[in-house]
Amino acid sequence: MSQNHRHLTDAEHAIAQQLRDFQAKAAKMWCGYEKEAVIALVRALDTSAVMRLQRADTQKGGAAAGQLDHRFISLGAAAALRPFLTKLENQPSGVPWGPIQPNISQFAYSYLSCCGQLTHLSRMAALERQGLATTSFVNANHIIIQVPYSVPELSLQYALKARSSRALSNAPEDSLDELGWQKLHNRMKSYVDAPDGWFISYNNDQEIVSAYLERAKRYGRRYLESEALPDDVKIGDRSFGEWIHACDQALGRILCHIDFVSLLQQKRPRVAASNVLTLFARRDDIDEVWREAGLPADRAPPTMQALTLESSNLDDWEKAYEVPCAFYVDLGKEHVLLPCFGALTNPYFALFRHLRNTYKPDWDRGVDRREAIFRTDLAKAFPEPDFLVPPHGFQLRRPNGSKLTDVDAIVLDRRHGTLVLVQLKWHDVFGFSLSERESRRRNIAKANEWTERVISWIDGRTSAELAKAMGLDAKAADAPPILYVVARYAARFTGEQSQDPRASWLGWPEIQNVLDKDPAGDVLSLIPQLVLDQQARFAELEERRFEFRFPSLAVDLHITQEP
Repeated sequence: MSQNHRHLTDAEHAIAQQLRDFQAKAAKMWCGYEKEAVIALVRALDTSAVMRLQRADTQKGGAAAGQLDHRFISLGAAAALRPFLTKLENQPSGVPWGPIQPNISQFAYSYLSCCGQLTHLSRMAALERQGLATTSFVNANHIIIQVPYSVPELSLQYALKARSSRALSNAPEDSLDELGWQKLHNRMKSYVDAPDGWFISYNNDQEIVSAYLERAKRYGRRYLESEALPDDVKIGDRSFGEWIHACDQALGRILCHIDFVSLLQQKRPRVAASNVLTLFARRDDIDEVWREAGLPADRAPPTMQALTLESSNLDDWEKAYEVPCAFYVDLGKEHVLLPCFGALTNPYFALFRHLRNTYKPDWDRGVDRREAIFRTDLAKAFPEPDFLVPPHGFQLRRPNGSKLTDVDAIVLDRRHGTLVLVQLKWHDVFGFSLSERESRRRNIAKANEWTERVISWIDGRTSAELAKAMGLDAKAADAPPILYVVARYAARFTGEQSQDPRASWLGWPEIQNVLDKDPAGDVLSLIPQLVLDQQARFAELEERRFEFRFPSLAVDLHITQEP
């Protein structure tokens, strides 16, 4: 395991050592057969990811699905593949392709699960360095990790799930109804077969491609990265919307392939999904696909490299404790694997990280437009004629005319006269990365200075006086204004004690979730408490205890109430 932190705790060292032991043992078992190992692991990752997808679609799983913890299997991808990806450059050309043996499959699942559990525990132990966990040793080989429930973040996750459901329900209707899909699948079934008895071969047509591109677009709406920038922002040689479209095309091919596999199994029940979900291709052919999609020839290799899981970028995924969202997996100088698990985890994350790093000036210019979009979203949430949301921000000035600060948005309730002054925060999303979480927390905390400056500018004046001073064409109440700090995603963090209570710190999905319940009365005054009431649902969770047992290490994980 590659650790990217300079100062590891004793618990992290012990967990990392157990992971290195697993990796060393796996490397010894597969010495000289690294390509076979990579193929076996990616097949297990793909099978697990598709089983998890199907369980989510049907809300039920069979016995085989229930016996596997798919979260840990996918989380173990980067660590499990590390011993083998680092050796591929010394492997001979060619692809050792054949049906997987049951004992090899069993090894892959077990090894991935152990690596995933240790990756998860490593993140839990790393929370101690941020004051969010405590670790202790029963003895040299037995660790106890105590982590408080992340109550504000659990509340945000709840609101984000509601947002995802809202996005899917508001998506355009599928152009194919149930009967249309049945007819399409019948034709697909006639196209697919297993000529050698264990692999897969099929034809395609434009109607199928279009149907699955549409399905991919609907699938992608649940991911926050899809709204990272306006569609027309130029990133490199194309618009952000065109980059999204390229990802959707790739995801559409994967979703289509998954259904072809299912249809083949109906036709040839003896064909194992684990043998046919994962494909491979020549690197030159993948380059050609990108060039046909409009990418300049000189940009195809670096773009493909950014989307390929290989030894050079394993650190990026491991230090963030993330499932690698790769479209390809390195299989030597000439070939790559075409996995399902990366795009199913998040079809946009890997490419967008590449775009943000490669075209930073373009990306930053696009980010500058987020504030206007956020104001537009506020206006939609608080519409006329009951509310006033000016289409611009306001500069606040000192008595001598110098600039004091900005108010990014204003919301005025025309019925009750409630005035809200808003600072908007829209950062790129973060997943399991603790460094990115800390970066977002620090940036949000800067709103304390904004709060102090705005209160000094208000100087005891009423909402009515402020509305007049700012030239608002609406009457406000003779009551103090309200201050909101609104983050596009997370506004409150577990362990954060420094946020100025004179402002309400709110996540945009939490506000939307409250508004969906259509609260009556002075809604702008009620929202902060309603959000906290929603959060309180997670404050009384019972303590949960998990036991993890490995050959040389035992770890007890206790998820507790906040002290």
